[in-house]
Amino acid sequence: MAFNRNYQNLVEEQTNAHTRLIRDYDGTNRDFDYIIIGSGMGGGILADDLADHLGSHKRILLLDVGSFIYPTHVYNISRFPNSGLAKHFGVSNFWQQSENSGFKIGEEPQMAFGGRSIFWSGLIPQAQSWELDYFPDNVKSDLKNTYLDLAGDRMNESITMGDKATEMVNFFRSTSLNDDFEIVQTPRALHQPYLNANGIPKDQFYTEPTGVFNTAELLINQVGLTPGNSQEGPGLFVKLNSFVESVKDIPFDWHEVKTTNTITGEETIFYSPNVIMAAGSIESPKLINRSSAYHKQRDDIKQQIGFGLTDHPVTSESRASVSSLGPNGIPIGVNDHAKIIFYSRGEKDSNGHIKFPFNIEMNVNHEYWHLRNNDPSVPVFSTPSKSKVDIKFSFANCLDDENGILSHAHDGYKPEIRFKRFSNLGNLLQSRFPAVAGWHKSDQDFFNLLNGTRNRVFELFNGVEWETPEYGGNGKQWPFGWGTVHHACGTLRMPWKSHLHDNFNYESIVDENLQVKNSKGLYVCDMSVMPISTAANPVRTLAGLALRLSSHLRS
Repeated sequence: MAFNRNYQNLVEEQTNAHTRLIRDYDGTNRDFDYIIIGSGMGGGILADDLADHLGSHKRILLLDVGSFIYPTHVYNISRFPNSGLAKHFGVSNFWQQSENSGFKIGEEPQMAFGGRSIFWSGLIPQAQSWELDYFPDNVKSDLKNTYLDLAGDRMNESITMGDKATEMVNFFRSTSLNDDFEIVQTPRALHQPYLNANGIPKDQFYTEPTGVFNTAELLINQVGLTPGNSQEGPGLFVKLNSFVESVKDIPFDWHEVKTTNTITGEETIFYSPNVIMAAGSIESPKLINRSSAYHKQRDDIKQQIGFGLTDHPVTSESRASVSSLGPNGIPIGVNDHAKIIFYSRGEKDSNGHIKFPFNIEMNVNHEYWHLRNNDPSVPVFSTPSKSKVDIKFSFANCLDDENGILSHAHDGYKPEIRFKRFSNLGNLLQSRFPAVAGWHKSDQDFFNLLNGTRNRVFELFNGVEWETPEYGGNGKQWPFGWGTVHHACGTLRMPWKSHLHDNFNYESIVDENLQVKNSKGLYVCDMSVMPISTAANPVRTLAGLALRLSSHLRS
């Protein structure tokens, strides 16, 4: 059955901007050295890096089911809430039981040229050593020593948000918080017209919606504006509105990639010895199930494909108005701004348990740094003479095998998804957090941990006026809501090193080099390969894995 508008809300069009900026591949040569399926953070960075190194003499084809909606940067429209835009552009590519079933994933993924990198705020925090312990030793070493830094460089990592942010970080580092957390200005992808080269804001700051790093821009830079070169020779080529039906083995260790044009319904087949699936944690497992690689796997590995779908729980915000910081009263005015991350150092208690399996994310006057909340006509301060500070806790999260995509070759491309709701605290306290940290806590013990850490941070400020209650039940602030697809990972996991519990040493779908087992030349490069959902936004880790895979393919 060919794909035929099976996904509700998928944009299926070829705009004037598309035809002026991108020439869809229309050559007669269907053979390529590399075919990449998906143009998001993994596939886009991989395609860009391969083109940098091999584009002069190799043929590289990038396929994406999405349309060209860049450079609208729709997630940065002023006045529109972020959550509303996410729902509006979400593509219905799965179905779920009712919200009362105990399994529910929030939102839906966005599909466009550039993938979800188009709908993204540009934060690139880094996974810490205690989280990378879950990766294979070689992968951990390569990420730490080489590829996480390269990923930051590729995404134009910012240096600072100015003197006030630097002053605040230096103060926090002088406190006891520094014993448990590494405190830095949150790294961001830097693509702002109102920032100087060193990351310090110019006088004119965020007065209109602006773009952030995205892979669509990388790929447009590669193919050039209004390209006119021959499509029969080497280089990077792009074909959008192309749904990949399957990847089949053919003789001489090559692969057949069957596609359907989502606008015309035309079927086209391409060929390559190297195919990289980078369609995301939901789409890539579905594609594996429709491909010959599925039938090569042992039964126990088949049962793992699509399962382990996991995101990292992030608490609701604790928010207060403040006047200054520290005993010397570092002033924090309503025009100051900062985004600071407190990376857990992974310190252990006397029982060998990780005390803080979470990072603290702090915003100072959130509206000034965040690209999507910069409308000066909208009042944002409940106490106009004070600054607003909010923090939230972002937890590392082990893969959960009860979460999964119930996909098969004849499911009409829209399988059921099961995903445990984060709002059920028992799932987290009795399985997820013990797997990461080692400890078991009651609900109240857990609330005490959150509130104690929250108070430890805010007691360093002066003139605190709380705008949110403590975490807890019975009318207090409940910490977690839905799970989301925003950072969902783990459905085609790589091997992982269990350093806490032997029973969390899972069989893997891909090997350390992201090659699908028993499938020469077939790779995966998206969030599905992650062996753990890190506390940090995982996009930088994925970018590092893409650059590592590019190096492997070139070697």
